[in-house]
Amino acid sequence: MEHHALDSRQRRVYHRARELAINNERQYHVAAILRRKGRVVRIGENTSKTHPRFKRQYKDGTWGSHMHAEMNVLRFSQPGDTLEVMRFTKKGMAMAKPCVHCMQHIVQSGITKVSYTDENGQWKHMHIKRSTK
Repeated sequence: MEHHALDSRQRRVYHRARELAINNERQYHVAAILRRKGRVVRIGENTSKTHPRFKRQYKDGTWGSHMHAEMNVLRFSQPGDTLEVMRFTKKGMAMAKPCVHCMQHIVQSGITKVSYTDENGQWKHMHIKRSTK
């Protein structure tokens, strides 16, 4: 990962995120780290569990039966928090840009910055403007 000069605490956080994602028994191994004022609040992974807050119906009429890593941690978010999303593969890292559905919840939650891994495992950053509504 591109993060500059990680200290041992940060390395442990990323190691834990990778461990959760790789062992999630899902097709995609994605982890999300929710931070508040730089401190880790929660690490989440894709899961088969659902949550009423994130219920969704697809165009074909079926309902979502899992929770993305972002949704997993957004349950604990507060306005101003930041989010890091990473996807792990057997070869390394992959694209982990939040989907449209996750982005709606990210914006609603008041997250101010989202970092995610791109297809080369490099970090990309999005700054989210808070809604004035």
